[in-house]
Amino acid sequence: MWKSGKLEITWGFGVMFALAVLAGAGSILPLVGLSALCHELGHLAGLRLTGAPVKVFRLTAFGAEILADTRWMPYGREILCTLAGPLVNILLALILSRITGDYMLAGANLLLGCFNLLPIPSLDGGRVLHLLASWCADPMLADRICARVGLCSSLLLTTAALLLTLWHGAGLFLLLGALGTLLPQLPHSSKKAEPVR
Repeated sequence: MWKSGKLEITWGFGVMFALAVLAGAGSILPLVGLSALCHELGHLAGLRLTGAPVKVFRLTAFGAEILADTRWMPYGREILCTLAGPLVNILLALILSRITGDYMLAGANLLLGCFNLLPIPSLDGGRVLHLLASWCADPMLADRICARVGLCSSLLLTTAALLLTLWHGAGLFLLLGALGTLLPQLPHSSKKAEPVR
C-alpha cells in the first residue's frame, strides 16, 4: 500500500487498473475515472459543508473509500453526505446529455451513480439504508436488515452480471464489481463456531 498524508492507494487498485488496461478498457477508463472523481468530490463537498473531518481517502480494487468522523453527525446530514456522490453523477449525466451531447461521459456518470445507489453494504445505497433503518428503529435491527437486503442484492447483481457475460460476452467488469460486493458478505470459514447454548 502506498500512503501520502490522508491518501492511500492499495495494491488491489493497481492490479485492477492493469487488468482493465489489458482487457482493452483503456478507452473508457478516463471516462470512468472522471465520473468517479466527480462522485468522490460530491461526498467530500458534503462532508466539508457539514464540518466532518476526513481521516483517510483510500483507492481500492473496487473503488474509493472515504473514512470520515461522522460520530456526532445527525442521521439526516449523514444521509445527505452519502447521497451527494450519486446525486452529482446523476446531475452530471443529465447536464452532459442535454447540453453538451456527450453521451459516453453522461452514460458513465449515470451508471456509476445508479450502481452506487444499490442497497449493498459497501455502496452508498447500503449506507443510506443502514442510516434510515437506524434512524427509524435501532442500529442492531439495521444491521440485520442491511445484511439480508445487501446479500440478496449482491446475489441478484452477480447472477445478472454472470448471465450477461455468458450470453453476450459483455459484462466482465460488472461481474468483477458484483463479486466485489458479494464476497465480503459471505461467511468466512476461518471463523470459530459459536458454542451452542
